[in-house]
Amino acid sequence: MSRHSLYKTARWKAARLAHLRQEPLCRMCQLRGILNDGSLTVAGAWQPRKKRRFLAVDHVIPHRGDLVLFWDQSNWQTLCPDHHDIVKQREEVRGFSNARGLDGWPLDPQHPANR
Repeated sequence: MSRHSLYKTARWKAARLAHLRQEPLCRMCQLRGILNDGSLTVAGAWQPRKKRRFLAVDHVIPHRGDLVLFWDQSNWQTLCPDHHDIVKQREEVRGFSNARGLDGWPLDPQHPANR
């Protein structure tokens, strides 16, 4: 079974719904003071694209096919589509987050400015 086909299983679909009941808002939006149930953009504006109004259950640490990591619920977080498809993917490619504190300094210890 490929790692992508895991998302089509009944087990994943049930686990995803259970997770979303426990964590119904985008975690990254909440860190910015925005309560996003999937109906907003990353900027907090109404999401005009109907197909982008949903929440994703994201693996904090990418599982890359590791079944233990895939099913580890402590490794799951709820994200809006913008945070999942844009911000999180960019962080995975770069290897660090570009999020900044109120002082403008990068928060991620892996950011080159913090090394």
